[in-house]
Amino acid sequence: MEKVEIHLTSKITQEDETATFEKTMPGEFNEKDGIMRLSYLEDGQIPIKIMIKNNEMIMRRGVDSRNHSLMRFTPGEKEDCHYLVEGRQMDLTSVTNLLKVTKNGDEHKVSVEYDLFSGLYLIGNYAVTLIFA
Repeated sequence: MEKVEIHLTSKITQEDETATFEKTMPGEFNEKDGIMRLSYLEDGQIPIKIMIKNNEMIMRRGVDSRNHSLMRFTPGEKEDCHYLVEGRQMDLTSVTNLLKVTKNGDEHKVSVEYDLFSGLYLIGNYAVTLIFA
């Protein structure tokens, strides 16, 4: 794994409120046989692992058996999400509107936009961009 600096921008819209967060952190990146892997610590504490292959992104957040999530993003597809918070499972669904990966020299940019649902209820719209080199 190669050491990289990651710039993350996250825009969250829930009902009529929008919040944007920006963070920069160290991480690790590897690309082999068409599979990209990126890992970093969110807020210096929570491990995030991302794998991208064949126009699909899988993200795992956390390692604690009582607090973690697993999300899968495939453009135009509805995917079940696994969320476990304090040992309680939440059944959520994501609908991916955009997954775009670009490379400019040594710099990679990953953009994902998705809607998150609990049953038929729209929890929010999310746009996340990761730029790393």
